[in-house]
Amino acid sequence: MRFSPDDVVCRVALNLGWVRTAEEALRAWLPLVSELRPVSTQFEEAGPDGLRRGYLADLLVVFPPPEGGTAEGGTAEGGTARDRLLAPVDELARRLGLDPAAFEVDEDGLGGALNVKDERDGSPYGAYLVLALTGADPLNPEGEQADYGDTGEDLL
Repeated sequence: MRFSPDDVVCRVALNLGWVRTAEEALRAWLPLVSELRPVSTQFEEAGPDGLRRGYLADLLVVFPPPEGGTAEGGTAEGGTARDRLLAPVDELARRLGLDPAAFEVDEDGLGGALNVKDERDGSPYGAYLVLALTGADPLNPEGEQADYGDTGEDLL
């Protein structure tokens, strides 16, 4: 999937460990999915051997650039690359019920992550990880399809 160099692309990982059926999980996530209008979604039951219980969702959400903002240097309206990243990520984190201050930005100010380490800090939608990158999918910055066979333990 191709994105504009100014798009803020977010991967949102959700886990509802308390639901017992796919129908319950989808009903719980429907308002969020309807509001965010992700360009890609993936829903699945958590594996019995995995770190998670219940049902999992992965949402790929794209925020277009602000009016007047560009990837090159920024403008008065667009701010710096870091500002253009943080504006939609802060709004997304609040919508998910997460603390935007927990979002850690990389050195370039073009990407970052919000990793909820404690389930009590999670959101009503079960959001536990938000990855963001300007201009590319955070899990696949080169744009090619990739298969990630890792367990994800390094994210905990």
